[in-house]
Amino acid sequence: MSEIWKEYNWLTISEAAAYLGVEPKAIRSWLKELSLLALPSPEDGKLRIPQVFLVPAESAGDYCGPLEVLRGTLILLRDGGFSDVEAMNWMLSVDDSLGDTPLNALRAGRKKAVRRVAGALAL
Repeated sequence: MSEIWKEYNWLTISEAAAYLGVEPKAIRSWLKELSLLALPSPEDGKLRIPQVFLVPAESAGDYCGPLEVLRGTLILLRDGGFSDVEAMNWMLSVDDSLGDTPLNALRAGRKKAVRRVAGALAL
């Protein structure tokens, strides 16, 4: 089992919907439009989303949903040939050129740096 499964809290679609206070169909829609990424759990095969990809309303004012800068980065990775597993592993693992995980760098407002590295990896 990859380390990311041990290091992060993973939610099913129903759990993610309850966490955000939205309907499960909103989660499925975000997954379809690549605003979110989910992987089948190695334990039960159910799709699971890292909780750190989600922004609950109380932490962001009125907004709740996927971290807004995820979509562009996930699209860039997919367009560059990354599988969902490869994209998830990259997003949640420390990248030496960023000095942090790409997700933490995105959360810290370093979108340009993350996308520059993602673009270079996709070549």
